[in-house]
Amino acid sequence: MRPILFASGLPSAVRATEFLPTDRGETTSMSQPAAAPPAISNRHPRGFWFFFWGELAERCSYYGMNAILLLYMTDTLKFAKPDASFFLNLFIAGCYFAPLLGGFIADRFLGKYWTIVLFSVPYVIGNALMVVPSVYTLAGALVILALGSGVIKPNISTLMGMTYDQQRPGQDLLRSQAFTWFYWAINIGSLISMTGMPLLRDQVGPNLAFLLPTILMATALLIFALGKRYYAVETLTHPEKTPEERAAQWKAVGRLLGIFVLITVFWAIFKQYASTWVEFTRDRVDTRLAFDILGWKFDRTFAPDQFQFLNALFVLTLLPLSTVVFAWLQRRGTSMRPTDKMQLGFAFTFIVPVLFVLADQTAGAGKANLIWIVGIFFCITVAEVLISPVGLELAFIAAPKSIKSFITACFLLTVGIASLINAVVTPWYTRTDSSGERLIAPTTYFTAHAVVVAVAFVAFFFIARPFNRALAGKQQTEAH
Repeated sequence: MRPILFASGLPSAVRATEFLPTDRGETTSMSQPAAAPPAISNRHPRGFWFFFWGELAERCSYYGMNAILLLYMTDTLKFAKPDASFFLNLFIAGCYFAPLLGGFIADRFLGKYWTIVLFSVPYVIGNALMVVPSVYTLAGALVILALGSGVIKPNISTLMGMTYDQQRPGQDLLRSQAFTWFYWAINIGSLISMTGMPLLRDQVGPNLAFLLPTILMATALLIFALGKRYYAVETLTHPEKTPEERAAQWKAVGRLLGIFVLITVFWAIFKQYASTWVEFTRDRVDTRLAFDILGWKFDRTFAPDQFQFLNALFVLTLLPLSTVVFAWLQRRGTSMRPTDKMQLGFAFTFIVPVLFVLADQTAGAGKANLIWIVGIFFCITVAEVLISPVGLELAFIAAPKSIKSFITACFLLTVGIASLINAVVTPWYTRTDSSGERLIAPTTYFTAHAVVVAVAFVAFFFIARPFNRALAGKQQTEAH
């Protein structure tokens, strides 16, 4: 699932109008104390619910379209498997390079609200074009969808944070709760669509199935637009940066560069769930599930791309569980630094290609049990919970206030770079010679992945040590 902006990374609003003079410069008699400032509500502002439901519908649209895209290209449009994998990863890369453009347009020209609205309109059109079964229409649609999805990414969560800063100043806990619910909206949307879209595709065909993401995105746009009067008031400013600020920016980027490079390795493994993992499941896994419990019989064969829903399901359960576990460890005197959590995340990432190798060897001449796929999605989701939100929060902690949005875009860029890498790497999984024989066996392919992750795991240990020292020094300086 995509990374999001957590509350701890957002700039805090200034509290307390009681410390400011009155507008007319009046003084207050000691016998008549000044009136108490109006109490700040501890309820979520109305705008939150427009963000929540709009994001749920938009993510439901995106992940639903993405869930069936690979098999649509190979089975309906007759793409060669390597070509389909290449274009799928190129599309995902576009979705994560576009946030740089989205942040620039919003900060310099349109503001966040109008950037979201204006790019949501072609986003709806791009989904509608997917209904037409044509290679050329698909190419145009994916370009539009990458721009729409990517431009929206860095703006909607930031606008929500600004709304809390303006309307609920000082309510840090309330804002944190809002971002937790926002993250749930993302994963509830993806869970619904990843489960339902393959089923809908099997019932009505892929082209008609693409009507559902179109309707959902149109609904998301309508919900978001209706909430305009409840959002933060935006003021575009372009202050000049001092030489000291510029130096601090480059220093922060340098500290984070090594961390971001290794996070890219994680995303390169994770983002294959829609490509090579689907191919592996179709070719090497028995997707039939049958059992009889007290007379209740269940017998169903699942589509190979339907198991993507497991990621969203596990996020919804593991994220709150991880919060409880880390809080329990802290109470017992074991406090894990962000880099410690990420190191553990790389360990779980390493398990993923190992499980693929074991599943392939277990299958032999037949097919492996689908429990392997469940275990793979469980491990990659544990890694996601430990690396993605923690890494984003760490980036905010390490970045100066003046470039937090830029660092957010850089973090999202790691997903785009990983997808570009996958556009080159993943086609080799299905590439064959002139006789139709695989050039690379699944075991060899995933063993190579395990080696790369093992190197990243070791490298992260050495990169994290100086990073932790620099971060501790920065925090001490800010504390004084």
